[in-house]
Amino acid sequence: MIELLFLLLPVAAAYGYVMGKNSAKNQALEQSRQITSEYSKGLKFLLDREEDQGLEHLTKLLEVSADSVDHYLTLASLFRKRGELDRAIKIHELLLKQPNLDEEVVKSCRLELAQDYVLAGLLDSAEEHLVILVKLGFKDALDPILNLYSQTRDWRKGVHMYEAHPELFKKSSHCATIANFYCEAANQEKNPSLFEKATALAHETVRPLYEMGKDAYKHDDYVKCIYYWRKLVSQFVFMAPLVIEDLESCYVKLNIHGQFFELVSELLEKGGVLIRIKFCQGLVQKGHISEAIEFLTDSLKREPSIRGFSYLLQLISGKDAKIYHVLQEIDKLVKSYIATKPNYQCGHCGFTSHTMYWLCPSCKHWESLAPSRGLDGF
Repeated sequence: MIELLFLLLPVAAAYGYVMGKNSAKNQALEQSRQITSEYSKGLKFLLDREEDQGLEHLTKLLEVSADSVDHYLTLASLFRKRGELDRAIKIHELLLKQPNLDEEVVKSCRLELAQDYVLAGLLDSAEEHLVILVKLGFKDALDPILNLYSQTRDWRKGVHMYEAHPELFKKSSHCATIANFYCEAANQEKNPSLFEKATALAHETVRPLYEMGKDAYKHDDYVKCIYYWRKLVSQFVFMAPLVIEDLESCYVKLNIHGQFFELVSELLEKGGVLIRIKFCQGLVQKGHISEAIEFLTDSLKREPSIRGFSYLLQLISGKDAKIYHVLQEIDKLVKSYIATKPNYQCGHCGFTSHTMYWLCPSCKHWESLAPSRGLDGF
């Protein structure tokens, strides 16, 4: 009898294990059914247009199960779109408190929470979370924190962040932002040495060269001004309209205007209509008016331009006194039309302006505005 009991012990143990496992499985299934049932109730409220009750019901489920992170992120996004930032913040804060969440999920929740704080005007709280993410090497936090520093004009904070984590700043847009932070800080602190630091970034940017040339021009250092602005128009020929007139005056003041014509000739192939006009002006100064008219006429046939047409009218009227006054009147009309057109356009959002902005007032991208192109452009 005792031997039989010993034989039955393993059987009993196995039976107990199986039953216990089935019991735990049944409990898990029952809990899953309850949660699904509660989800269904919440969704029914939403479908019945009882949004407040539905959202409140789903929020309460957060305390029952925080495993379905995607559901709650979606719910928080819905709150944010409705403008109910306090509820979105609550969900993201509760998610961050949940144990055993995947590291990447925690980063995403922290980023979402920071964006909630920004929209709610709680900028210090947003910065705190974004700084944590940057220190963790989370690149998706770069754009939000750079936008935050642009909004608060904390140029130095942005610069310090770059200097602490230069390996994260590989995108050209990020380099453009930091370059402009350096320039803003240089102008604010009257510290021109910061312009030089902006030129050491991974991607070349326009503004440091522009600002260094502008500073040299202000101090009548025309040699240095030519160095910076010549480099600018050579690397970014589409930005030539920003400096071309003052750059030409530097050559004139140094009595080396011939070198300016050489520069224009080098830029001719890639430059816009303003470069072609400057080339024609150089031909006119040499007495080659007919050649200038022929060159500009051929150019306008290939690439029509209102500004080029205006200058062509001036060239033709200067050759024929009989039609001088008629062409001058036509040119006045053309110039009036040109004056109504914006000089600059954002390549990111299409914003147009008569004034140059380094930070687009519409989409908040740095160095996205450039002299306008096309029929009405430069």
